[in-house]
Amino acid sequence: MITSMTGCGTGQAETGGARASVEIRSVNSRFVEVQVRAPSRLQVFEAPVRDQVQSRIARGKISVQITWEEEGGVADLPVLDESVARRYLGELGRLAALAQPVLGQVAPPDLVALSRLPGLFHLESVTVDLQQVQALVLEALETALVDFLDMRAREGEALERDVRARMGHLTDLLDRIEAVATASRAAMRERLRDKVNALLAPGAIAEERLAAEVVLLAERSDVTEEIVRFRSHAEQFLATLDRGGEVGRRFNFLLQELNREANTIGSKTDQTEAVYLVVEVKEELERLREQVQNLA
Repeated sequence: MITSMTGCGTGQAETGGARASVEIRSVNSRFVEVQVRAPSRLQVFEAPVRDQVQSRIARGKISVQITWEEEGGVADLPVLDESVARRYLGELGRLAALAQPVLGQVAPPDLVALSRLPGLFHLESVTVDLQQVQALVLEALETALVDFLDMRAREGEALERDVRARMGHLTDLLDRIEAVATASRAAMRERLRDKVNALLAPGAIAEERLAAEVVLLAERSDVTEEIVRFRSHAEQFLATLDRGGEVGRRFNFLLQELNREANTIGSKTDQTEAVYLVVEVKEELERLREQVQNLA
C-alpha cells in the first residue's frame, strides 16, 4: 500500500474535567518536518509529541496543533512577590518621612495604586499533574495520528489507481512508437533504393552496398535500446508500486530515467507520428511526476 503525503486528522482525550485536543495536518516535503504549536504550559511536552509523530511518519511537513481545556476555564493566577512588596513599602515609608516636614501628615498609600507597581505580582500556573497531562496529550495525539494516517491511506489508494492507469497509457504509447519505428525501417530501404535508382543506372550499385547503407541509416535512427530500457524502468515502477511503502524517492528517480529515454527516442526518430507520440509520452510523464510528489 502507498500513502499520500497530504492529510489531516483530529483526536481528543479527556478526564476529570480536562480535555486535550490535537489536530495534525501535512503537506509535501522531501523529508519529515514536525512543527508543534501548543499553549505555554504544554510546550514541555513538545519533544515526546515530536518523537511519537516521527515514529509513525517518514515524509511530509507536519503541523501539530494542541489545545487544552479545563472546567471553569482555569487560568494562570497572580501571585504577590513579598520581597518586592516589602521593598516598595520601605521606600514609600522613607518617602513619607521625607515629605512630612514639607507637606504635613501624608495619607497612607492606596492599595489599588500599589497593585499597579511593576514587578509586584507575577503569574503562576495552576498546579497540575504533569504526568497526567502528558498522558492525556499523547492519547489525543495517537487518536489524531490514526485518523491522519487513515486519510493518507485513502488518498494513497486513489493516487495508486491514477498512477497505474497512466503507466498503462505510457505502455500503449510505447507500443505504438515501436510499431512506427519498425515500419519505418522497411520504408527507409525503399526510399533509399528509389533515390539510388534515380541517380544511377539500374544495377550500378551492389545490393550488398545498398544493404550496408540501409543498416547504417537504421542504426542512427534505431530506438530499440531506448524502448527496451523504457520498458524496464516502467516494470520497475510498477514493481515498486506493488511493494508499496515509501515509494516517492524511487519514483522520482525512475521518472527521470523514463524521461531521459523519451528524450533520446524523440531526438532519433524523424517519423511525424512517432514524434507526436513522444510528445504525448513526455506530457504523461509530467503528469505522473506531479502525482508522485504527493506520495510518501
